Order: sequence, then C-alpha cells, then structure tokens
Amino acid sequence: MAGNDACNNSCDPKTAKLWRDATLRTRKLRSNLRQLTLSCVDKSKLSLPADMGDVEVLNLGNNSLEEVPDGLQSLCAGNVHVLILRRNKFLNIPSAVYHLGRLTELDMSHNRLSYLTEAVSLLGHLKKLCLSHNQLHTLPGQLGMLLDLEELDVSFNQITHLPDTMQGLPSLRTLDLDHNELYSFPQQLFHLAALEELDFSGNKMLGSSCSGSLPDGIRSMQSLKILWLSSTGLSMLPNSLCALVNLESLMLDNNNLHTLPEGFGALQKLKILNISSNAFQDFPFPLLQLVDLEELYMSHNRLVVLPEVISCLTKLVILWLDNNQIRYLPDSIVELGFLEELVLQGNQIAMLPDFFGKLSKVNIWKIKDNPLIQPPYEVCMKGIPYIAAYQKELAHSQPAVKPRLKLVISGLKDAGKTLLRLCLTDEQHTSTMVQGYKGIEITNWTADAERGLTFIVYDLAGNQSYDIIKPFFLSPGALYILVVNLKSYVSKYFYTHVGYFLHLITAKVPHAVVCIVGTHTDLCNEQELEEKCLDIHHQIAMQVKRDLETLQNLIKTVDEALIQDFDLRASNPHTAFYGVSDKNLRRKKDHLQYLMNNRLQILSPVLCVSCLDCSNIKRLREKLLSVAEHREIFPNLHRVLPKSWQMLEELHFKPQELWLTWWDSARLGLQAGLTEDRMHSALSYLHESGKLLYFEDNHTLKEYVFHNLTKLIDILNVFFQRDATVLFAKLTGDTTIDGLKVTQLHHYVEGFLLHGLLPTHIIRSLLKPHIKTHEDLQLILELLEKMGLCYCINKPKTKLLNGTTVWYKFPCYVKNEVPHEEAWINSTNISGSCLAVEQLQIEYSFPFIFPPGLFARFSVQINSHVVHRSDGKFQIFAYRGKVPLVVSYQPARGALQPDILSIASHASLPNIWTAWQAITPLVDELNALLQEWPALYYTVHVICSKCLKRGSPNPHPFPGELLSQPRPDGVTEIICPKNGSERLNVSLVYPPTPTVISPCSK
Repeated sequence: MAGNDACNNSCDPKTAKLWRDATLRTRKLRSNLRQLTLSCVDKSKLSLPADMGDVEVLNLGNNSLEEVPDGLQSLCAGNVHVLILRRNKFLNIPSAVYHLGRLTELDMSHNRLSYLTEAVSLLGHLKKLCLSHNQLHTLPGQLGMLLDLEELDVSFNQITHLPDTMQGLPSLRTLDLDHNELYSFPQQLFHLAALEELDFSGNKMLGSSCSGSLPDGIRSMQSLKILWLSSTGLSMLPNSLCALVNLESLMLDNNNLHTLPEGFGALQKLKILNISSNAFQDFPFPLLQLVDLEELYMSHNRLVVLPEVISCLTKLVILWLDNNQIRYLPDSIVELGFLEELVLQGNQIAMLPDFFGKLSKVNIWKIKDNPLIQPPYEVCMKGIPYIAAYQKELAHSQPAVKPRLKLVISGLKDAGKTLLRLCLTDEQHTSTMVQGYKGIEITNWTADAERGLTFIVYDLAGNQSYDIIKPFFLSPGALYILVVNLKSYVSKYFYTHVGYFLHLITAKVPHAVVCIVGTHTDLCNEQELEEKCLDIHHQIAMQVKRDLETLQNLIKTVDEALIQDFDLRASNPHTAFYGVSDKNLRRKKDHLQYLMNNRLQILSPVLCVSCLDCSNIKRLREKLLSVAEHREIFPNLHRVLPKSWQMLEELHFKPQELWLTWWDSARLGLQAGLTEDRMHSALSYLHESGKLLYFEDNHTLKEYVFHNLTKLIDILNVFFQRDATVLFAKLTGDTTIDGLKVTQLHHYVEGFLLHGLLPTHIIRSLLKPHIKTHEDLQLILELLEKMGLCYCINKPKTKLLNGTTVWYKFPCYVKNEVPHEEAWINSTNISGSCLAVEQLQIEYSFPFIFPPGLFARFSVQINSHVVHRSDGKFQIFAYRGKVPLVVSYQPARGALQPDILSIASHASLPNIWTAWQAITPLVDELNALLQEWPALYYTVHVICSKCLKRGSPNPHPFPGELLSQPRPDGVTEIICPKNGSERLNVSLVYPPTPTVISPCSK
C-alpha cells in the first residue's frame, strides 16, 4: 500500500503546502541578489572581506557569534539588503545593524534576544523581520513605525502582549505569533487590513475576554486567507469567525471544540480544514456547505456516524477520519471521486459499502485496526484495487460463508500439546506416551458437522530449534491455546512456562484470544492444582500490570517532552528525546497508545484436563466452540466470500503435488468460474489469510502457487530439527553404502549442525521424497531464501561449471560465538579502530521480548547487500563495497536487561557518508522485518561516536527518531551530555538523507 507514513501525524498535515505562497514571496525578494556566506574557522573571529560593494545578501548565521564583525556598520552606504544572523548567541540586536538603513530583510531567529530597543525604527525599509526562537517578553512600540513591513515572525518567544502601535502596520501580510504567552486574542490585529496569514497556535486563550473562544472583533480581519489556531484551548467558535469569507485554510486542531457555528457555511473559499484532536461526537453539518473544500482532517475525535450527505463535498481530495469510533461508512462515500487520501484506521468499521472500489484515485489508504468482516481484512489491507476486485467478484458469483477458524496450540516442550490435539480432534492414538516429533503439524478438525464449523489446528513444536519458523504460523484472527504442564510448573519459572508465550503472541498478534490449558492433572492432587492455577492467574495479572505501567510511564515521558518547546528540546542534550520533532513524538505516542489498547484477551480460569482419561476434554471442546461462535470475538469467522474464491481454495487442496505452476492454478480457477485476470486477487486473498503461499512480488516464485502447506511444513521440519541420527537416516535411506561415503555424510551432517552449511546435492538427498528434478530443488531453495531461512554463499552468476558445488548457509545453526578472524582484514576490528576513524553504530533495544529467529532471518536478508561476510552465532563481519560492517546480537543478561541488536560501521570523518551508505540498507531491512511484529515494543538509538572512541562502558544513546529527520539547518556540531564540553559533528548522528519512516515507528 502506498503512503504507510502518510497519516502518522494526524495533526500536522501539509504544512509546507500551506506556506508555499510565503516561501515564493521570500524567493522573489532574493532571486537575483548576490549572496555572501561567511563561517568561522577554528572558532576565530569573523572578519569581512575588503570588497563588499556588490554584496546584497550577507549570511553570518550558524557561527555562535556574540558580536558582529568589525566594519559591518560601514556597509550602511553599500548594497546589503538582506542580513542573516540566525543561530548565533546575540543577547540583543547589535547597534551596527541599525545603521544598515537599506535592509529589507533581517533574520535574528534562534538567538538569545530578551528585548528590542527603540532603535528598531531606524530600519524603516524592512519588509521581513524574523525574531523567532528567542526570549522576548515584549515588543517595542517603535515596531509600528516599520510601515513597509510585510512579514513578521516572533514565534517561540515569551511575549505576553503586543504594543498598540502594531495596528499601524499597513503592509503586514504574514504574522507568526505561535507559541508565545498571549492569553487573549490581541485586538491590535483587528486593524491590520492587509493581513493574509496569521499563526496564533500554541497560545492558550484563557483570558476573561476570550473564555475559550474568540472575540467578535475578529470579523474585521477580512483579508485573512490562512489562519492557524491549533492548541489554543478553544472550546467554541463565535459566529463572527464566519465573516472571514476569504479564508482558504483554517487550522483548529488540538482544541476542545464539539460544534461549529451555524454560519460556518459562509466560508465558501475554504479549501483546507483541520479539526483533528477535538471533542466532536456528532459530525458538524455546517461544514457540508463548503462545496470547494479539498482537505478535511477529523482524526482523533469521538465520531460514531458519518452522514450520508458527506457526498456533498464533491471536491474532497484528502479525508482523514482515523482514531474515532465510526461503526460504518455511508454508501454515498463512493461518490467522492476525487479522493486521493482516505485514512480510516482505528475505528469500529466492520463492513465497507458496495462499489467501494469506485474510489480508484485513492493512493494513500489506511484501514488497519478495524474489525473488518466484509471485505475480509486481508483484502482491505491490500488496497483499493483489491477491494474493487473482491466486490466485482462477489457480484459475479454467489456469496458463501464457510466458518473455518485457525486454532494454534503452543507451549513448552513436553507440555502435552500433541496428545491434547489428538484428544480434542478424536484421533486414535495407541500410546499414552505420544511425542511430537514432526515439529509443526496441521490437522483439520470438524468440531461441529451440523453447523459446518471447522478448526484448522496448528500444533507448534516446543523445541527451540523451530523458533525461527513458529512466528510464520502466528496470525490474526486465530484462537490460541497455551498448554502448561501443571505437574512440572513451578511459580519461580512462570515466565518460561507462560509469560514468555503471552509476550510472544502479544507482539505478533495484538488483541489475540488466548485460552490457557493445564495438562497432566492426573499427576497432581486437588490442592496442588488449585494453588498452581491460582498462581498462574495471579502472575498473569501481575505481568499485565507491569507491562501497562511501563507503557504508561513511557507515554508520560513523551507527553512531558511534547509540552516542552521544541527549541529547548533541540538545544539541551540533557532533555529526553533530544532534538526529536513533535511529529516523531506524536507518532511514538500513537504507537504506545496502540500497545496499551491492544492487549491479549486471556480467557480465564485455567482449564485443567487430563489426556489419559480424557477428563474435561468435552468441557474444553464446548469452551472453544462457544468462543469461536462469538461474533464480537471472531467476526471474521462469519465473513462473506465470493463462492468462486471458496471453490478455488477447495480445488487447490485436492492435488497432492507440493506446488502448482501459475497456469495449472489458473486452470483450476476456470473450474471455479475465475478468468485469468480475476485470479490474482483470489490468490492474494488466500495467501494473506494463510491458506496457501503466492508471492506475487517475487520474479521467480510468482510463477508458482504453493498450495500444499502440509507438505511444505514437512520440508521445513527437515531443516529445523537437530537430531544428527534422523538427518543421517534421511541421507542414507534404505541403501547400503561404503565406509568412505558414510564418513563423508557424517562430515556434512556435522558441518550443518555446527556451522549451518549444506551443499545443494546433500539438500536434495534430504528432500528426496519431496523433489524430483533440479528445477524442483532450485524452487525450494528460492522459497527458503524468500522466507529468510537460508542464503546461498556462492551463488553462480552464470551456468555452473562441472564439479562446482553450491553451498547454502542456515544462520540459525551457526554455533561458533564470533566470526572467523580472517574475515576482518588486517585484524582491525571496529572497536579497536584508530583515532582518525569515527564509528557509526545504530542500536535496537528490546525490553519485553526479542522476536525468535529475528537475528537469523536478518542475517539472510542482508546477504544481497554485503560481500566477504563471516558469520558467528551472535555476530556478522562483512563489507559493503570496501566499507566494513559489524552486525551484533547481545542476548539479555538478566530479567531486567533488554536484548540488543546493533549495526556498526566506521570511516574517517570526511568520508563518514560511506559508513552511512553501508548501514542504511541494513537498517531498512531490519525495519521491514520488524513490521511483521505490529505490537512489539523496541527503541532505536544512534550511539555517540566520541563515547565509543573513548571506550566508555555506557556510551550515550541519541534518539533513533533523528534518523528520520533532516539535519538541523546550519547546525554543525551537537553536544554529548556524557561530557558537557565535548561536541561531535552532526554527521555522526544524522544520516545524509533522512530515512523515509522512523525506525521506531509502526
């Protein structure tokens, strides 16, 4: 889907677009001017060149100046029209500046100005004055003498009132007053006849004259086109606002509004309206009269119903309604034919209207976190074209409902999972000592033939060898059984038996339904059973409480950072989230809130069963059936599918081959009534819902459909059980082989179990029952690589020469703790690099749970980006081109310690961009893998290069959100708070180009 990042910040839409006119005017002022930029060298004092006669723009910004260079005053007779002194350390405007009477633009932003003198009146030709991000409390009355002033920016100061003389600025068109301490709307503004753009955001209007509203006098501001009133404490709007008939953009987000004035429809020129993060429970009907409205933002309100007449807004291009309580969409929404962005995530929408696919121009589409039934969630998440195909297919064929629910059984080894499955499904088992040798098994269980309710039962091995593949089978919409051996359970090891699995399921499948089943009850007395079940129940409650408290504290920290002025956050390295933008902070808060709101649904109490005498098995069956049929818990069980899709699924289950070619699959589609052009959507749905595998994004695999999951799991089980005897038996089969051959096979098995290495001819022997040709083998290996389970270490670029052996590596089998030393050229590793070299290190920290198999899968995913690699169990040495890389995994050393995964490189400071180029693709690959864990909490940090160089045991971590932000304008160095006097180059923290999505976001 397009635009994954588009709606992370529902209160900051299209800022650049709103200010484009002002920017264009600024460019016109400077377009043909000769510019000169001067910078300090080695902190020495700036000096002006002798010949300044032709200079019109003088830029002395970003130099930490406390006084201007000698000779500035002498430029009064020159041609300097624009003077930039931003990001310095001036306490007041230098007197020399006031002698530059020809100035048309002065930028003193980001200094330490606490006052302006009356001498400002000497700058009588100023058209633009920027004083933002200072410490001003007042403005001098002489400001009103700047009759040519067109743009004034005094945002982010501490101004409490405006001088009366400001009303005498006849040319003022743009005024930035946001984030000051103006507690009432200044009446001086009513007299600014030319004012077109006003930003008053962040001023809390609590004065008696406002009382959470605007004064009636605002009606006089007839020239206003853009008005920002975000975060001003507004609880109502006066009808007088409706007199501003020239308004084109109105920002009212982050207030307490619940209605709009009846006369709001008079704002007929309004094109952009933002009323996100307010208190609207009912849709404000007055805005429906705004027939030219193009962008409407109503995120984070309390809307339940969207009116049918929303189709009146025929010119809407952008509509954001995320994080409300909307239960359904009106049929008329499909008439909004110009829509390009539609954001609906975080509502209660179960069904989309018929013909929803008509919204073909929508390219940014967000629908997750809704209880979607129709179209199925898997279809909706793929985007509008897939919804259109589903609805078209539904119109072609009869609808069908086939209640099938995935049932996943998990727990520790020897918990009794396999025997429980056999008892539940009424399968015959001859021995009471049944063991799950097959790793992962799938069984179809018709739980209620009368109602046609079928469970697809996934029995997940408890053996840790299978950890890398188990997450593939944890999917939304499934019912989970967590099996606990009550005989071996002890309170001390609650986390191993129960807590870990709850964290695992939560991270992978937020809001999943979990039933806890205690087994081996025949080996426990009644008191023991009661005590252990109560202990499990109590410890689950304690774990949930701890997790929620942790998340609440994190949200509190983010809120405290958001309250701070960004300039303070960007200038004080000791603050939390140093330099992190409000946008990234709000994104982080949204994700934390998502984690809070999507906890597991744990069914209590613990259900105790004995599989020896099948006691309580009937009760467990009844419990599973009642939960499965609960529409609010499992709405997807009752979803409607096109009958052709259901027939296609059934036809694919009949052939016994491991896969079908695309054309074989298409022939089955014809039997189901599906033409070739309608097959893709049906197969995509079956893939997303876990019925088969169809990789439409892979050049090779898209020509095949892997429909036989049972056989595919048999293949996976070959590679993920660690019994040398079983492997050797598969290689030898029933044939008699000579001693030399036996020795070679033992050598291959040993190499596999120690280093994860297998040549293709041995892989073929292991898979003998499943593959027939060399093409079959290559397809299986391509599939294993796609799943991130292995990679080829010497993939040939051309046809193989005779005798050439191709090897594959399975990273999860690597036993040696560190890579071979010879892989690190000249024995120089990153931690021991010379003083001239700077180290870049990105660190991912996982405080709750580290996804099982993540390091091994990451190891596979990075293979296409690196060369000359050498793998250890927890570390990888490699090169990207000629730039060294180290990927390291550090397991948690204690209950309160996080797991840490880091990516590091090094280069000299002038060439540090090469290290960023080496690291960034790996960061992107890791972020993509982590997207598979929607409720996983982790943090990302950029580790201080200076601390690493000093060998500090606790180097300072800069916030990872900085990776998605541009380098601060004009800032060359930032401070490491571990040593207040130490500065490091900004290029050691910020990448040359920001990543598209923050690595800390979902």
